[in-house]
Amino acid sequence: MTMVACFDMGGGGSMRDEDGEASQGDPKRAPKGRKRHSDDAAGASVGPVRIESDDDGDRFGLGAPSVVRAGAPSPTNHPAGRSDAEIRELFARKSRRREQGIREVIEQAKARGSVVERFVAAIQYDSELAPKTTNRRQLLELGIDVPVGDGVPTDPTEVSRTLWTIIYGLARLGIFLTGTDTYDDRALLEKLCTRVLVDEVSDIPPSGDLSEFIDLTPPPSEEKDPDGLVGPFEYEPHSDDDEFASTKPGPQERAKESCEPRPVAVERDRLLPRPDRR
Repeated sequence: MTMVACFDMGGGGSMRDEDGEASQGDPKRAPKGRKRHSDDAAGASVGPVRIESDDDGDRFGLGAPSVVRAGAPSPTNHPAGRSDAEIRELFARKSRRREQGIREVIEQAKARGSVVERFVAAIQYDSELAPKTTNRRQLLELGIDVPVGDGVPTDPTEVSRTLWTIIYGLARLGIFLTGTDTYDDRALLEKLCTRVLVDEVSDIPPSGDLSEFIDLTPPPSEEKDPDGLVGPFEYEPHSDDDEFASTKPGPQERAKESCEPRPVAVERDRLLPRPDRR
């Protein structure tokens, strides 16, 4: 199962699995901001990657700021299709909707004679009341193409371009990948497009509340017995008679095989964007 750990940047935290269940905290304060890229309404947008600036401004106006590692493909070569102005308005609209929803939770609690702190109201809204969507739809709103089915490209250059455009788009949404080194570019792109990005999630804008980490590490592949146990009483045939001989590996062989490292397809994880927590 793909797990998504959501770490609050100033309040609570949450865990989201493939069924899309999630909760979220609310920050005490937002971290220091970074300079945004050009606000050219006619141009594509590469998002708020880490660039030092004295202007805190609206830190999440163009999406969640992220650290782009040296040696990674340039975000400038993998922009979103929408302009900065369009994306700022998109996130501002979703932020207004979220704030209104949180206020309604607080007011409804007051009407019942109880008090709900803001971070609790935010958790309730984000996990229970926010509209539902998918990460694929969220990326499409940014003007980022997410192919499906037979539309997933096979040309290596196009695969790389599409994959890193999606990776940077997810980072802008505050979603970061881990455990990708066991997939080549085509396999990772296909897994994202056909499985991970189509799970139902809450439609909330990037904020200082949390960052999500999608762990794509494949599960262990070792074979287990029906009872899940391997012990000294497990039957192992020793007869040379073909009628009783078995080619199934015994406990020691299975234990040895399970310790064998899986082949690494690429070294991608060290290049993936990470949250800018400054």
